[in-house]
Order: sequence, then structure tokens, then C-alpha cells
Amino acid sequence: MSEPIKQLIEHLVATAKARGISQAELAERAGLTPVGLSKAKHRGDLRASSLAAMAEALDMELTVTPRRRREEVVRAIRQGDFFHTGTGRERKRG
Repeated sequence: MSEPIKQLIEHLVATAKARGISQAELAERAGLTPVGLSKAKHRGDLRASSLAAMAEALDMELTVTPRRRREEVVRAIRQGDFFHTGTGRERKRG
């Protein structure tokens, strides 16, 4: 079982639900059976192509991003760089 995959499936299903789409309907839109999606959700195991099809059915896309190391996160928080507000104001780095 892969916890990140399980969480991703749960996120996609929750997004569908928030948009008024049932889990069974999401499965069908992605070319899966409702039972297959239910089993995959429980196991935390689904092919990348099926995850991408689920995302596509929700007008979303899958991306992979690097993790921030804990030290980098703490530094960013302390320096006020963790959240980018888009104000156009940049900090000088030294």
C-alpha cells in the first residue's frame, strides 16, 4: 500500500464530490469501474495512467514537485519567504 497514492485518490474523489460528481461517476469518466476505484482507494494502489484520467475528468492535472527539506522550510518561515503573496515586493537575499 502506498499512502501518498491513497491520499491522492482520496483528494481526487473529494474534489469530485465537492463538484457534485459521485465516486462512481468519476470512475466511469476515467474509464474505471466503480468497484475498481473503490478497491484502489482502499489499497492505495492505482496506475499513473488511471490517476491522470481521473484528474483529466476533473479538469485537473497531476504534477510532481520536489519536497522541501525541513531545514529549508524553517528558514523560509523565519525569513518570511514561505508564502508568496504576489505583492511584487521581493526580499533581498544575502
